Amino acid sequence: MHPPTTGFNHISYVGITAELLAGARALSLADRHHFDLNLSDLLDKSTQCKRNWLLIVIAVRQRFERQQADFEGIQTLSMANSKLIKWMTAGRAS
Repeated sequence: MHPPTTGFNHISYVGITAELLAGARALSLADRHHFDLNLSDLLDKSTQCKRNWLLIVIAVRQRFERQQADFEGIQTLSMANSKLIKWMTAGRAS
């Protein structure tokens, strides 16, 4: 592995490594292309490129997590609405 380059702090290096290890599985298909580079290739990029990559990956991961939470909330609400409608029409919830 490459040591952290001059001007690129250890936390950012660790952040890149952690994001690459977390991988693209927990991202939308549209955002998985950010993981086309391996660690060695990414670390050979400029400091600004590495910083941008890290910020973009963090943002898309957070967006995907928000979308998943919204979807789960919609599913929960939908199930509750179904039970309420069933109760209102049949007089009982199941």
